Amino acid sequence: MTRMVAAISLSFGCYIPVTLFSKKKPMVDLLMIPKTCAYMWMIAMGLQLLF
Repeated sequence: MTRMVAAISLSFGCYIPVTLFSKKKPMVDLLMIPKTCAYMWMIAMGLQLLF
């Protein structure tokens, strides 16, 4: 479960700068890509627990 905590932390770590700075610096929106990858990683970990 420590990997799940890492994935959640990565997701929030990438999302917070987007919400704070996207108006001033639009390139910060690119941090949504690793956030989405972290979500996919969480889904993969959940499926491994299920099967």
